[in-house]
Amino acid sequence: MTNEKRSVLQFIGVACLIFGVLFLVFSFPFFWKQFRVLRSWPVMQAQVLRSEVVTQAAPDHGQFYTVELQLRYTVDGKPITAELISFQSKNYQETETRSAEFPVGSLREVRYDPHDPAQARIGAGWNARFFAVPLLLLGMGAVFAIIAVALFLAAR
Repeated sequence: MTNEKRSVLQFIGVACLIFGVLFLVFSFPFFWKQFRVLRSWPVMQAQVLRSEVVTQAAPDHGQFYTVELQLRYTVDGKPITAELISFQSKNYQETETRSAEFPVGSLREVRYDPHDPAQARIGAGWNARFFAVPLLLLGMGAVFAIIAVALFLAAR
């Protein structure tokens, strides 16, 4: 292998390594935010007041379908009504199925922000769905790191 090819592979490898580290670093605030919700936000039973699929415009001139929920729960004797988005997809049937998981009148477990009780999370837990964004960022970082290692090995 010529020095020029080796240098190009090493340069691309360094760039991939930098991207990998950036994705890894950017994933930590998202992990921390989700961890704080699980650690410090109290759990409350909330009644589903509304569960509906709403259409929203997508940036690519398509449309998203969103499950919008309205929940009611009581914090320190005060009734709180919260509006949440539970799910978003370009697939209407998938979104409708998700909406059916929250029938009006049912009770669901939510976590709420003790400093702003109207801020709530439904489905918060130690699961992949709740940690989807930080896991995606971490995965992208790992992919770039693997590519970097492969490029460094190929440049040997």
